[in-house]
Amino acid sequence: MRKSIRILAVCMCALLLLSLSACGGSSGYRVVDTFSAEGSYVIAFRQGDRICELVSAAMRELAANGSLRSASYRWFGEDLVSVKGEGGEMNDLWDQVPERVITVGVDVTNMPMSYETADGYLGFDVDVANYICGFLGWQMVIYPIDPADVDVELQSGNIDMAMGIPESDETEAFSYSPAYLTSRYVLVARVSGKVRDRSAMKGKRLGVAVTDLEILMQDEKFVQSVGSITYQTNTDGLFRALMEGDVDGILVSSVVAAYYMK
Repeated sequence: MRKSIRILAVCMCALLLLSLSACGGSSGYRVVDTFSAEGSYVIAFRQGDRICELVSAAMRELAANGSLRSASYRWFGEDLVSVKGEGGEMNDLWDQVPERVITVGVDVTNMPMSYETADGYLGFDVDVANYICGFLGWQMVIYPIDPADVDVELQSGNIDMAMGIPESDETEAFSYSPAYLTSRYVLVARVSGKVRDRSAMKGKRLGVAVTDLEILMQDEKFVQSVGSITYQTNTDGLFRALMEGDVDGILVSSVVAAYYMK
């Protein structure tokens, strides 16, 4: 039985790599290896805040009517939405929805989830927050935050909800929405290069975001095998370095890879 489960897991991993790699031909990039098990992202709220229930119900309604799926296809070229809904989740809650302004905290260096342009804020998380607030009739204000300061921003009242929190970071100090997006960390290389898996990175140059060092350090043998590691503060810089040949491979989340490879 265990052997069958291992075989199934290997097959599923291979299918993931094939589906992502298939997108890499025209983009010039391809996923060549996976670094972590599947994870999810949630929205965080102050503990006991009533809007957590309202936002969670609204998310299920938006999943049911296809709005979240449309946003996922727009940003990633595929459906990565994990929250499910059948419709009608708000039926008994509409009379509890207050008229108010909601301040949404996002990491504006986290392209394509959320980032800042001359015309305002864009990204998948920004779209999801817009959908939720629009559905509930709330006015929305975007508030840039550092992911490391989510607890301070929520407890101080600077924000009412924080987008894009890894499900693995959940604590009892806050309330959380259902997981709304699935992801894992992957190794991306150039289609024209010779890197086909992580073993081919021996002696080569690796790029990684500073915020993802914890994921990288989970494979100490791999870290010791690479020739050098270049650190970037944002994902756009990573793909630019890969495109220009400054690195031979980069470690990024699969949602980021999907965006650049769609």
